[in-house]
Amino acid sequence: MANVLFFPALPNRPLLLDQVFRAVWHFLPALKKLDRLIFPYGGDDFALLDADQILGAARAYLSRDFDPAIAGYAPRFQGKIQFLHTQAGDLSDVASQLPPLKTVVAWNLSDGRFAAVAREIADRHGAELVLADPAVVQQETLLTLRGVHKLFEQRELHDLVNDSYRRFSAHLKAWKGQTISLFGNGPSLAKVVASKAPIRSNLRGICNSTIGDAAALDYLKPQLMFCGDPVQHCGVSLYAGRFRADLARAMEDPSRVLLTQLGYVPYFREALPASAHDRVIGIGNDRRPQFNIDLDKEFLTAATANIFTMIVLPVGLTISKQVDIYGCDGMSFAAATKPWSHANEDDYMGKMAVTHRVHAGFWKRNYEEEFWSYCKDMEDILAAASARGIEVHARTPSYVPALAKRFRSL
Repeated sequence: MANVLFFPALPNRPLLLDQVFRAVWHFLPALKKLDRLIFPYGGDDFALLDADQILGAARAYLSRDFDPAIAGYAPRFQGKIQFLHTQAGDLSDVASQLPPLKTVVAWNLSDGRFAAVAREIADRHGAELVLADPAVVQQETLLTLRGVHKLFEQRELHDLVNDSYRRFSAHLKAWKGQTISLFGNGPSLAKVVASKAPIRSNLRGICNSTIGDAAALDYLKPQLMFCGDPVQHCGVSLYAGRFRADLARAMEDPSRVLLTQLGYVPYFREALPASAHDRVIGIGNDRRPQFNIDLDKEFLTAATANIFTMIVLPVGLTISKQVDIYGCDGMSFAAATKPWSHANEDDYMGKMAVTHRVHAGFWKRNYEEEFWSYCKDMEDILAAASARGIEVHARTPSYVPALAKRFRSL
């Protein structure tokens, strides 16, 4: 059984509750692997804290910025969370009370000394160190999820891969050779849906926020759904929770399959009804120089920063020799200093605001660099498709060069 230490000590109750409820979501799939999640606390109200009481009454303590479903998961952690009173910044006054540690989560990196001491503690215990300060670490959620998966045995991780590959192979037999349309969620998607533009492909795949767009679901009738963002889809925020609730509703249709990053599968299974579990497929990725567009031969994709190049296109190009793309509008390079636009933009950005508070570090990004990288990745993966005789057409206008030169109007 694993013990996990959060460092440095939490100085007050609001920050303690923040970290406790983040941990409830992050460590949910590994609950049976845990002995204790240990939260050192330096506040003067330590005697008033009762971990099990907080977990049992989580709805009263949970931030309104967090997914309300976390309050329902919290009681499952009763007996697993320990508050440890300390007055020493390096925990030297409670070092003898610490059990062997499997993981150290550095939740605050505002002082360089915190990272150094966290490393010393982790090294002393032979533990994994996870840098997870939501204020400054851009990939805080992704790194935390990776740390959680390291609590599992290799056999269990192999089973997770093999289970997803088995499910993918079974669906691929039915999908293979059909024409497919793949939909990004740029502004042009809203026009496609509103005008009821003809979609002639047999298969249709949507991604990200479109999963919560009732009008798009009703018109496009997708069989494949894709998502893979750690913060927006697998994070702790109210926005991520609403996304998962929308996903659960969309998956009520038994014809639909969800394809996502492999490590997210256990989290989505927690959020989805049991009837949908066998329609959740996770695909692993790694850092590789070339795109893999035949997932039946190797069930791994190239890691990129965009769902379309990392999962959507590798799946679509594995399925079909004829692929139409809608809604991947991109933006002019002069405008690539901010997040790109989405269908139903005002509603989308309003809902997203909460993630800026919950995951401030995630938004400290170089959007120009991201867009250039996306354009290059799109050029490379579509060149690989062309080399294999796969016809790809952009059916809505796009600023992305690889799509612009493949544009064919509706």
